[in-house]
Amino acid sequence: MTAPVAALPSTDWFTPERPGATVLASHVDRSGHGGWWADDPGAVGALLVHCGPERLLRGDPARLDPAVLAGFGRGQFHTPDRFLPLLGRTFTHITPWVRVVYVERERPRPVSPHIAGWVRPLGPDDRGRLDRFALRGGGAARSGEPHWTAGTWGGHRGIAASGFSWGAFVGPYLASLACGYLVGRDHLEIAVATDPAFRRLDLALACVRSAVVAAHARGLTPTWCAPESNLASRALAEAAGFRAVGREVVYWVGPTRSW
Repeated sequence: MTAPVAALPSTDWFTPERPGATVLASHVDRSGHGGWWADDPGAVGALLVHCGPERLLRGDPARLDPAVLAGFGRGQFHTPDRFLPLLGRTFTHITPWVRVVYVERERPRPVSPHIAGWVRPLGPDDRGRLDRFALRGGGAARSGEPHWTAGTWGGHRGIAASGFSWGAFVGPYLASLACGYLVGRDHLEIAVATDPAFRRLDLALACVRSAVVAAHARGLTPTWCAPESNLASRALAEAAGFRAVGREVVYWVGPTRSW
């Protein structure tokens, strides 16, 4: 059974909200994208929250059948270790990723006012620019698929209209963007991407600075998650004034097994 998004019991299951993957629960509540599954919405024993490729699993694994889990498809799971046998019965591959969790703590490295002037909020009219950005930047697995940064907003239409995305434009081209990948009650997790043709110009840093200012204006703490092995993302986080506060493990899984 899938319960309505408005009834997500995030207050009971994910409070207090902490930086990292569990902000997903609040993002589903706030954005209206994604949803959740519970074995019994009246007395939840197992809970799965999902949005785009992101999944949270909590509760008792015995209350969740592999066939139900398989219906949500491949994705990235944040889950206690007790769910790993269930994931193994459901999917053919499980790959653990260690991610460094950052919180914005310090002033960012300065950016040229000329570069900063190329940044503006994205809006509904930018959907086509995001389509082209995905194709040029390699952010889509196949032609026509949305950029990965739009995965938690239902695609380019959703992220363009979200009010939580900022882009740096070089002429007509969207060259870099920063967005609220997960927007919770207390935190805004920032995701960043740059067209390979426009890297090393401080465009990503300029976009992140705009995202941080907007987060503070809305009473949100800016956060960042980067795979431990992604040194470029971690260096950008440091340059933007983010400092590591911990690590978390997520599991990329798929495809599903046949029964």
